[in-house]
Amino acid sequence: MGNKYWFEIMKNTMNGIDVCITRLYHLAGKGIEGYRRQALTELAQIIDFDGALWGTGHLNSSGFHSVDVLGVDESYPIALAENKTINPFYDALKRMPGCVVELSMIMDDETFYQSELYQTFFSRYGVERVMGLILEDESTGIVSLVSLYRFAREKNFSDDDKNILQRMMHHLVNAVSHAYFLHLERQNDAPNKAALAICDKYGLFFEAQPRFIEILQQYYPDDPLGRLPFDLQEKKEVLVQQGLHLDKKALGDLFCISLWEESPFDRLSIREKEVVQAITRGLSFKEAARELGVAPSTVSNHLYKVYRKLNISSRSELALVVNPR
Repeated sequence: MGNKYWFEIMKNTMNGIDVCITRLYHLAGKGIEGYRRQALTELAQIIDFDGALWGTGHLNSSGFHSVDVLGVDESYPIALAENKTINPFYDALKRMPGCVVELSMIMDDETFYQSELYQTFFSRYGVERVMGLILEDESTGIVSLVSLYRFAREKNFSDDDKNILQRMMHHLVNAVSHAYFLHLERQNDAPNKAALAICDKYGLFFEAQPRFIEILQQYYPDDPLGRLPFDLQEKKEVLVQQGLHLDKKALGDLFCISLWEESPFDRLSIREKEVVQAITRGLSFKEAARELGVAPSTVSNHLYKVYRKLNISSRSELALVVNPR
């Protein structure tokens, strides 16, 4: 009883919404692993729902590339995609971007509960009420959808619920973008000074540093912005031939992409790069050797080879190669 009373107070006060918004941006600073699911959990503090889906895709895509769910089975997004031909909800959302749509606005209850859509799909997951909202970013082509579900047929979403989702959707999208941005800022400490972006397996950008976009425009001037102009599975050797280097790290169902133009640093071996990283951080030969698990003389020999390969003779010159101004 106490929890329900507190929920009603939170839901019906501006303070509760403001607290939720603050929490969203606070969570963004803690990392991106599982962020969208955490954000939906925060949203549940001000809108009473039993399940939710947050999907992201592209304006020109028929489905979503990245999906998180809360309170519904993990198989739900796959089943949703399989039933899209009989589901008018997504098309209605696309026709009204930025507006909250409730399924009852498209199909009256009698029609819905007798429909193939309900009987073969929604009822299977206990979904009785649905509302959602799509936001489109025309500059990147990214489409974000949040759908909320209730499992009790008698519990319609209220106008207050719709108004709260309307306001919160912008903060959800902005906060997750901020989380991606912070992640990129923390990762950008490589000696090659790579430009970074976060994208899905289709190459659709979720966040990209300005330098990343500049490099793509330089090497792929005729390709549209908003996504990678090459397949992520493309062999790295092909990119190297074009003067680019690429690396990727998995982030759940997304990837952090590092892209940089070839530099003298790329001619070094892996061990030589490790030595350079240690030395340019100000470590002595002994400290670098301890960190790398080798003898100080080994560090000295590697550094000598580095100087010869880069045609330099001092640490100050090395610092300029690693961190060009």
